[in-house]
Amino acid sequence: MFDRPNISWRHSRKVIQVSEISLKTKFVIVGAPRTGSTLLVRTLNTLDGVRCHGELLGDDQVRGYEDGIDLANISQEERKSRAQRLLGERDADPVGFIDRALGTDGTTAGFKALYSAFLNPRWREVTHWLQSLDNIHFIHLTRTNSVRRFVSEQILLQGGPNHSGAGGRSEVPIKIHFDIDAFLRRTAELDAQAAEIRALLSKQDVLETNYEALAADTSAVVKDVCRFLKLDTIAPNIEPALSKVGATDLRDSVSNYQELLDHPATRELALTD
Repeated sequence: MFDRPNISWRHSRKVIQVSEISLKTKFVIVGAPRTGSTLLVRTLNTLDGVRCHGELLGDDQVRGYEDGIDLANISQEERKSRAQRLLGERDADPVGFIDRALGTDGTTAGFKALYSAFLNPRWREVTHWLQSLDNIHFIHLTRTNSVRRFVSEQILLQGGPNHSGAGGRSEVPIKIHFDIDAFLRRTAELDAQAAEIRALLSKQDVLETNYEALAADTSAVVKDVCRFLKLDTIAPNIEPALSKVGATDLRDSVSNYQELLDHPATRELALTD
C-alpha cells in the first residue's frame, strides 16, 4: 500500500478574491500516458456536481466529450457523425470549444490533457486562456514506478487494454520484450515534459498526486481532489469507476524480466514493484 504523503498541494496565489469564491471551479488533469487519468476522470464523473471530459486536445480527435449522449445506444454512423462534428467545432474555435465544454450547467467542470497535448504549440492559445482564468485549477498526475508505466504503455500499444473500461480481458495476457534503451529515452522525455509542465504552471493552483496513491486508495485521493476543487459537498463513499485487468506480477508481463534485475537503471524499480 502507498501512504498519503504522495499527494502535495501548491498554492501560488496569496489572496483569493471574493469574486473567485463565487465561481464554479474549472480544472485540467495533466499527466503522462498510463498515470491513472482515465480512472480519475471516470470516478469524478460518478459524483454529483462534477463533469470531467476526456482528451479534448488530441491531434485528430476529440475523445471523451461528456454531453449526455449514450454512445452505446446510438448507431455507428451517428457516432461517426458526432465525432466529426466535435472535431470540426474544436478545430474551428479551440478556445470557444473548451470554454463551452467547461461552462455547462454550472457544474465543476474539467478535462484531461496528456503532456504532449498540453505542451503542443498548436494549443498555445488554449493553454494561455486557461491560465488566465481566475477559477482554474490543475491536477498533475505522475507515476513513481517508471518501469511499470513503460510496461503498461507498451502493452497498450500492442492492443492490450488494461482496465475494465477499455474492455480489457485479464484472461488474454500480453507479454512484452522490455527494451531498456527505449525505456531510458522515453523516461527522459517524460521527465523533461513534467519539468516543463511544472514551470508552465508555477503560478497556478496545482494539486500533485500519483498513480500509486490513486490505485492504492482511490476514494481518499478523489476526496482530496474534491476538496482541492472546492466542491460544496463530498460523497462519503466513493468507489473506483474502473478496475485494472491483466497481470499483476511484472514477471508475467515482461519476457526478459531478468534483464530488468541485471540493469542498474531498472533493478530497484523491478524489485519494488
